[in-house]
Amino acid sequence: MPIALPLISSLLILSRRFESERLMRIIAGVTVIFNMAVVILILAVDFPKSIEILKLNEYISIFLKIDRLGSLFAVLASSLWILTAFYSMEYMEHEKDSRGFFAFFTATLGVIVGIAFSGNLVTLYLFYEVLTLFTYPLVIHSRSEEAFRSGRKYLVYSFGGAALIVLGMVILYSIAPNMQFAPASLEYSASEKNMLLYSFMLMFLGFGVKAAVVPFHSWLPSAMVAPTPVSSLLHAVAVVKSGVFSIIRVAYFVFGANALKDINGHFYAGAFACVTILMGSFLALTHDNLKKRLAYSTISQLGYILLGVFALNEKALWGGLLHFVNHALIKIVLFFCAGAIYVKLHKKNISELRGVGRKMPVTMTCFAIAAISLIGIPPTNGFMSKWYIAIGSLEAGRAWFAVTLLVSAVLTAAYLMPIITKAFFYQCKEDNGSMEMEKEAGFKMLVPIVVITAIIIANGIFPSITLDFIEGLTSEISF
Repeated sequence: MPIALPLISSLLILSRRFESERLMRIIAGVTVIFNMAVVILILAVDFPKSIEILKLNEYISIFLKIDRLGSLFAVLASSLWILTAFYSMEYMEHEKDSRGFFAFFTATLGVIVGIAFSGNLVTLYLFYEVLTLFTYPLVIHSRSEEAFRSGRKYLVYSFGGAALIVLGMVILYSIAPNMQFAPASLEYSASEKNMLLYSFMLMFLGFGVKAAVVPFHSWLPSAMVAPTPVSSLLHAVAVVKSGVFSIIRVAYFVFGANALKDINGHFYAGAFACVTILMGSFLALTHDNLKKRLAYSTISQLGYILLGVFALNEKALWGGLLHFVNHALIKIVLFFCAGAIYVKLHKKNISELRGVGRKMPVTMTCFAIAAISLIGIPPTNGFMSKWYIAIGSLEAGRAWFAVTLLVSAVLTAAYLMPIITKAFFYQCKEDNGSMEMEKEAGFKMLVPIVVITAIIIANGIFPSITLDFIEGLTSEISF
């Protein structure tokens, strides 16, 4: 039901029976709230936790299964979708074709829940491909030449990654036909190790396209041509987190930690993650456009999660999964703030943000809190996740992971702190020495920003709320 309901609602929004924009927004808002309630109900009540939709043979089927990892992703996505819907209702007043936006925005939620609750590799792949088709109209929403160019790049990269995934799955199927997700190591013979490594790396790189792993990252900054609510979903929840989530599934629920160690897959994947972290950080420093700087920041921060995954250490995985949640919260606030600044002040570049903190004090305070959290300054939520990744990496004997984290933390401060200092400690050139009236965004945009910022603060002060759930998740995995 939480998969089908958003898809049905999107069809209602697209139908010509609902001409009123207000009614379309109500349908979208009610759908995402009700969907969240259904997800929580399914997790809380003793419903069947698995369902087979279609069986092709003994090993290949369309299969849904609810487990802790999928629940984490589904609840995270569903809750942030509600706040994004609320934010979008005001933001999209300044954009055209809100019908198409809300239709695909709502439908994408159903696909994300499908990815979260996929019970095997085949089902995950099918939902993963549908995600590309449903998010493409959001990327090209403005219908400009730049938007279509970015959309073509998004499709080429996404379908190219999908081809790698299919090839990896075919190789895996020839070795171990059972593709059900289970926290156990894969069984194989010594002669199959090389083929298994090829299979893993093909799937890692294929899913790594949506996770913006370098060198398959350039589609993500290009997609910043989309409206800010789309950018926030692409970078915080929907596309990039689906890529990371799928990599976690493959690493721990298809291959297993012992198999990855044996074929040395964790070393190669970890090397890609380190390059991604540093490259994303360095490229962020070179861009004056606020959304593009945040886009390259996302590329870097996703690498942190992958380091936690491929350290093959329980504490590092705690940190990786904690950053999976924390980064979503932090980055959605940063993008929401960027959108609010654009709507109220029509400023896109960092060089234009002098004195903005005086005009939009609530927005920029929230931006500052989120930025400090992303840097990882204690006692923020970003610090907690990076701390566990570093400690776990050192315990696993991968000091180069910890060094990469340290260098990137300095670079993160270098590309985020100038934004804060310009906003609060510089005077806007057009002020001419006089204080200008505040120009905060409207209620519907400001409330989600403040609410998620409050969650960021709470998750830093009381990390055990999320961490206890994650510890229960990792206790099922063999390292």
